[in-house]
Amino acid sequence: MPHPDDAAAPVPDPTPSAGHAHRPFVPDDPLGWFDNARETRPALWHPQTASWYITRFDDVWRLLLDDRLAARSPDPFLRELTAPQRVAVRPLVDFLSRWPMFLDPPRHTVVRRVMRPAFTPAEVARVAGVVHESAAAGGTLPAAVGEDLLDTLLRPSCRAALSALLGVSSDDFPQLVDWSERLMGFVGRARIDLALVGEAEEALEQLTDFTGKTLAAAASPLATAVGTAVRDGVLEPAEAVAIYAQLVTGALEPTVAVLAVALEAVCRGPAYREGYRTDPVGFLNEAARLATPFHFAARRAVRDLEVRGQRVPAGSRVVLVLAAANRDPGRFPAPLEFRWDRTRAHVAFGRGRHACLGALVAHHTMRPVLDARLAGAGDLRPLDVRWRIGMGMRAPLSVTAGTAT
Repeated sequence: MPHPDDAAAPVPDPTPSAGHAHRPFVPDDPLGWFDNARETRPALWHPQTASWYITRFDDVWRLLLDDRLAARSPDPFLRELTAPQRVAVRPLVDFLSRWPMFLDPPRHTVVRRVMRPAFTPAEVARVAGVVHESAAAGGTLPAAVGEDLLDTLLRPSCRAALSALLGVSSDDFPQLVDWSERLMGFVGRARIDLALVGEAEEALEQLTDFTGKTLAAAASPLATAVGTAVRDGVLEPAEAVAIYAQLVTGALEPTVAVLAVALEAVCRGPAYREGYRTDPVGFLNEAARLATPFHFAARRAVRDLEVRGQRVPAGSRVVLVLAAANRDPGRFPAPLEFRWDRTRAHVAFGRGRHACLGALVAHHTMRPVLDARLAGAGDLRPLDVRWRIGMGMRAPLSVTAGTAT
């Protein structure tokens, strides 16, 4: 998942740097730009974003575990602001920087240890049961022609998983999403908008109050563990709020994206459905690889390193492009094809201690949804998935059913 500071970082300039044998950045085709960089300049310095882009799978795979890279990247967003603007947004950026994904040891280790009860086998089974019940309530496939499964199946199922995990009522989830979107909204702009900063501050205050009440109710193993850690002084209250904010913002839409790819695939025909039933783990891993909801993981070099003959000095912002790595033909032959029999690991959710928590939520969610909706299904209507693809992430705009296969 990109760092909040990176969300407002300028996209690569349309004019390539002198001497770089790569094509100009195309705003509506960031994946094509990443692919081109991988094949022509896999360790690319881009002055306009003051970043190194690393795009080959082998390099990304290795550097995700390299202790010369820290989780917190430099602040390109803050660098673009005036001094008064920096003062205005600093408290919000400091809060966003408490998210587990952007912590380094030893604090990261403490936070992940507190969260461990949320991902035990027993808790996975409990959440999966909740999701299966939610998905089954909508009936089995095929969907009606023209039905948008994004709002009738995918998002409701993912919200059911997160509600159970967080220990919140499903009725409260839309409000949680709204707060999280307002928290992130102010950083997705090329220029600071003080009105959005005010909305984010209000959302943070409301989310903080809500999280406190949720932890007191202790309605899930996660809420119990986090609440106990706050009372015992292991976590600061703001860190508890950051955990909840990251899980809502960083897990909901990525899980929806992977599920959209998986659902579209099983609706292609009997061979795909048999592939899923025979090897569900391989099938869902392939869906995650092709979706790669977050396109990159931004890091900071804490020591000098060398990549593809290029010296990356300490202090540099290093962008590990997960999307390009997962489309690397050197790792995945015919990388744009859906092949559930692939056996090589991917980096859709990162790797190592900073692997995205969205992977855990996705695994809670996807199989129960597919199993519930495929029960007894015969011929299925093909699905048309429309995507919104940005520099940092991709998300489905609609998942609609066509005529039966």
